[in-house]
Amino acid sequence: MPNAQCPMPNALTKMSESVLVNIQESFFNASGFWESNLSAKSGNWCKLVEGIDKSRSDGYSIDGSFVSQITELKYQQPGLYLHCQKKGGKKGQEKRLYTLFVLEPNGEVQVLTELKSASKDWAVQFWPEIDAYFSRQSNFVEQRRKQILAKIESLEFQLSQLRAELAALE
Repeated sequence: MPNAQCPMPNALTKMSESVLVNIQESFFNASGFWESNLSAKSGNWCKLVEGIDKSRSDGYSIDGSFVSQITELKYQQPGLYLHCQKKGGKKGQEKRLYTLFVLEPNGEVQVLTELKSASKDWAVQFWPEIDAYFSRQSNFVEQRRKQILAKIESLEFQLSQLRAELAALE
């Protein structure tokens, strides 16, 4: 595979502020019947997904920073998250349950998918969903940018008309 990195657009990281949330509690309130419980037990992990490194096919292909204290009230960055939960079995032989979810700016969680897997290339199965998420975010940012520019043009026109009227009055 070619070395193709799909990073999260910089505009997205600046677009949303952190939200005070207990991610696990919000997960319990997410619609649907999910097998995961976002447990914070030893060996489990959670990551804020920032992009994909398609030169790899294992879990390291999903770029991002690990998140701690998902079971406590803490400031977290809205965005796409991946949680890995080890279930049952002896150490090193546990089944793994991967959960891909979105933490919304209002603190709500939207679960996108869950995957049970023990294969080394499990992460590849998440790539389409991750790509789609970042594509939707990029489209939103571009649409919002166009709306803001149109509003600025309208306000600048109104301002120039008011200045002309003011000048006529002086």
